[in-house]
Amino acid sequence: MSPTYNLGTLTILDHEAGKLTDALGISEHRFDDLVDHARRAYDYEDTISESIEWLAQRLNGSELVLAMVFFGRIWEQKTESEEEDK
Repeated sequence: MSPTYNLGTLTILDHEAGKLTDALGISEHRFDDLVDHARRAYDYEDTISESIEWLAQRLNGSELVLAMVFFGRIWEQKTESEEEDK
């Protein structure tokens, strides 16, 4: 049986926060780390599910949710770039 992962729960701490990291209760220094995790997840395997699993093994909670948003953006940009190259 394949492993299953809880893909996190987004927790918003401050609706009036000026920064996303403050609103989600994520340390400012973690923002770049999460972007790097998303890039590495994209490069990790051939399928989206394997990349998401890679993220889920390393992050949780709001950090996982935010990294998955970054992952989606990276995937979208790469897909658009590949289509333009055709």
